[in-house]
Amino acid sequence: MGKENKYKPNAEKPTKPTIERYFGKPLQEHQVKATGASAEGDKVTHPPYGGPAASGLQKQKQEEEQGEWQTQGCQKRRDKAGEGWGGKQQQQRQQQQRQQQQRQQQQRQQQLPQQRGQHRDPIEKQNQQQQTVQRRLQGHNEQHQGGSQCYGPPKPQDELPKWPRAQNRGLPLQPLQNLQNLLPQTQKVVPPLPAATMKRGTLGKPGQVSVNYLEVNLDKMPAVAYQYDVKITSVCPKKFYRQAFEQYRVEHLGGAIAAYDGRGSCYSVVKLKCSPQGQEMKVTDRHGRTLNYTVELRKTQDSEVDLSSLRSYMKDKIYDKPMRALQCLEVVLAAPCHNTARRAGRSFFKGSDPGNTFDLKDGYEALVGLYQTFVLGDRPFVNVDISHKAFPKAMSIIDYIEQYQRQKIDKSTNLDYRRSDIESFLSDINIIYDPPACFGSAPRVFRVNGLSKAPASTQTFELDGKETTVAKYFKSRKYDLKFPNLLCLHVGPPLKHIYLPIELCRIDDGQTMKRKDTAARVAAMLKFAATSTNERKAKIVRLLEYFKHNLDPTISHFGIRLGTDFIVVNTRTLNAPQIEYKNNNLASVRNGSWRMDRMQFFEPKPKPHKWAILYGKINYQYVDELQKMVLQQSRTVNLCLDTKADKRNYKDERELDAHFHDFKKNQFDLVFVIIPNVGRSYDVVKQKAELKYGILTQCLKQITVERKCNPQCIGNVLLKVNSKLNGINHKLRDDPRCLLKNTMFLGADVTHPSPDQWEMPSVVGVAASHDPFGASYNMQYRLQRSTLEEIEDMESITLEHLRVYYQFRKSYPEHIIYYRDGVSHGQYPKIKSKELRGITAACCKMHIKPKICCVIVVKRHHTRFFPNGAPSQYNQLNNVDPGTVVDRTIVHPNEMEFFMVSHQANQGTAKPTRYNVIENTGNLDIDVLQQLTFNLCHMFPRCNRAVSYPAPAYLAHLAAARGRVYLTGTTMFRSPQEEYAKRLIVPDFMKTNPMYFV
Repeated sequence: MGKENKYKPNAEKPTKPTIERYFGKPLQEHQVKATGASAEGDKVTHPPYGGPAASGLQKQKQEEEQGEWQTQGCQKRRDKAGEGWGGKQQQQRQQQQRQQQQRQQQQRQQQLPQQRGQHRDPIEKQNQQQQTVQRRLQGHNEQHQGGSQCYGPPKPQDELPKWPRAQNRGLPLQPLQNLQNLLPQTQKVVPPLPAATMKRGTLGKPGQVSVNYLEVNLDKMPAVAYQYDVKITSVCPKKFYRQAFEQYRVEHLGGAIAAYDGRGSCYSVVKLKCSPQGQEMKVTDRHGRTLNYTVELRKTQDSEVDLSSLRSYMKDKIYDKPMRALQCLEVVLAAPCHNTARRAGRSFFKGSDPGNTFDLKDGYEALVGLYQTFVLGDRPFVNVDISHKAFPKAMSIIDYIEQYQRQKIDKSTNLDYRRSDIESFLSDINIIYDPPACFGSAPRVFRVNGLSKAPASTQTFELDGKETTVAKYFKSRKYDLKFPNLLCLHVGPPLKHIYLPIELCRIDDGQTMKRKDTAARVAAMLKFAATSTNERKAKIVRLLEYFKHNLDPTISHFGIRLGTDFIVVNTRTLNAPQIEYKNNNLASVRNGSWRMDRMQFFEPKPKPHKWAILYGKINYQYVDELQKMVLQQSRTVNLCLDTKADKRNYKDERELDAHFHDFKKNQFDLVFVIIPNVGRSYDVVKQKAELKYGILTQCLKQITVERKCNPQCIGNVLLKVNSKLNGINHKLRDDPRCLLKNTMFLGADVTHPSPDQWEMPSVVGVAASHDPFGASYNMQYRLQRSTLEEIEDMESITLEHLRVYYQFRKSYPEHIIYYRDGVSHGQYPKIKSKELRGITAACCKMHIKPKICCVIVVKRHHTRFFPNGAPSQYNQLNNVDPGTVVDRTIVHPNEMEFFMVSHQANQGTAKPTRYNVIENTGNLDIDVLQQLTFNLCHMFPRCNRAVSYPAPAYLAHLAAARGRVYLTGTTMFRSPQEEYAKRLIVPDFMKTNPMYFV
């Protein structure tokens, strides 16, 4: 924070000083209006110390340059008439005024640093004191000119705005905030830090931490690069495009260095010679086959890429990033990685070292890759991190079946009963077909469609107009199949009948699969990826040493050089709130969690609740023990349940309808449903209970009841049950630092289908609070077009939330704090224009005008914090403490943005959450927002721990997940509106139990 920004050229306009910087306090509203600034928060700028002396000095300079006196109004005409009409006396009076003003400014100069020190950011105070000393030394040589010390740098003379003059004479008629442009141009000033343009937080214990960002030296980077379209045509695979372009670059561009993105663009710092027509290139693959490609290079419509924008973006908005320059440098940065790694997204995965493969036990292996991307803080950085991804193992299909399907292969083996498992793994995988040696053919690569209907001995296809089997075809070419009873692979175009014997095929290596990982694979991947901060940093450093970016000729040619170590930034650790339970009992938060220790729920519902237990194929003894444990723990936390549950057995899912109908008829408040360990019983239970009958359910897996029915487990279950029954588990002790009365907390999230389920709609989930403590929520869900991120129906959703809020509070909110999850920088304008407009429209229909603050919550990033030191007994992963905030250096200087780690990670390196404030009509202070956000992370009702992002956003995620549950079992979808109309939640149920979705 304190060092000079070497990426900012001297000619760039520095940040203008504000009145607060000079006088230590903001203007009152009537003072702001008097100066011509708006009362909505616009900053008013002055010349230092009020400006009269500086303005007088500018007048003197203009007199010397133009040979005339230039003052305002009637006095100007009198003075210009000549010395005979009081001109000499006027000169003497002006000289005396200048001397008096100089003495007054010297007195202000001695007092100002102390005043400013009381209002500056404490983290920057030390740097400010050093700058003050330098200014005092400069002032000794500059005082004789009548000027004053300047804390905000003036513009260069050639950048002065051309303001209109009165009859081509006199001073420019300009508003007050531009008077600082009239300061003497000879003064030397220290440029302000970019982060000083936006107020940053001050609360919390200061500290420092390393961040996985590398410094980027752009001193030698040219101001302009040139973009060209690369058109490559061929029937051969696209994965050889890069080799074809490299050959074209050497043969037809004279070896000129260019960065190619592997698809349709390349970048160079020199102009390239475009060919009028395509050039034929021949590429040899690893099997010795010759592939033909036609490469054509064309100029783009706007070929110049303004790389200098990376030195001036600080004054723009965060969604106005210099995208073309960033795209160019992303391609350049990837240049050294393509030849030695396989790419997936922005990550480059290095192959496993021999004997060091991490097997995921289902035909996949886990690889570690280097994630790299340019990010914009107060200057450009490169964010480097490690990624983990599952790749199919390179092995023969026979080995796969024997090792992972546990099926011994011999001449009599039949794979029909394993068809489903084998086909789900092999579908869409590239395999290499190795023809028998007697064929004299080179290996070929095919994509698998599935398995054949019959084994090779009986599977037929048409050859030269005649039907023949796969086994007979190979025998006719002098090769007898070893395993003729095995199924064949159906490969190539799906409409063609190309069948290959399994024994001649093997899985290609380095494939990136776009399929959803299984639960078992995810669990194994987490075990592999979860490491301490020290080990994670060591992995990143090893990969950087492997790729050697600074030795790459393409990166060097673009004038880029990366730093060798992580940057260090300033942090603040916020104080955790105190948790309040019944009878004003308080629990203290330590390391992100707290204990109830026989405390009772803050506000349970006093009436005894009628409840039941539905169980399937489980020993009745476990059901009886569950009832006893639930009653015992409910008395401990003061949750009122009837002394005996109605226990019923169900044989299958079809019998649930009769039970739910009877429970609804007899007005049961809650039903525990014990479901099988596997299958989709959970989804079926929720669909029937909530969409059809309107009955409150709490599902428990059979293995949980049999093996984990202990006080801790049931205590966690009762946290959910009390919330579902409209109780409040806990609240936060009132904090005067962030006390906002009559506030509705709103959270929203949109979940999208996986790549192999593109026909499914996206699900919108919105949760809103309706109590004074931010503890009780209601939800709305919607279906909309697949992959659409912005919420289309935000107005009707907000209207419903406002209705529920009024139902419980008897008033409408004065503040709406909106936490929006899962939005990228480029989508911020859409969120403001659609979702915030929808919220505003809903408020207008209710004739209210609350103050709205919209905070974007982002978890999908690769920023990590690395504390100094080694792991300890109480912090074995060496993570930062919960409440750690970073809002300097690595955030955009013109945006209200910050990173926060609010939770204690149980495994691996803690991931901070990034928050971007894109709307703040109530002008909430950054300290208030940060502490409020941290406090809300302690309000998630399902656990006694702080979670990684605020409860409204977390609950919105649960609401969207519940909407996804309602789609289970459907394979054909109509329009989102029609599908939603078929899945309406029972209205009375939502009114009675608004927090049923927890």
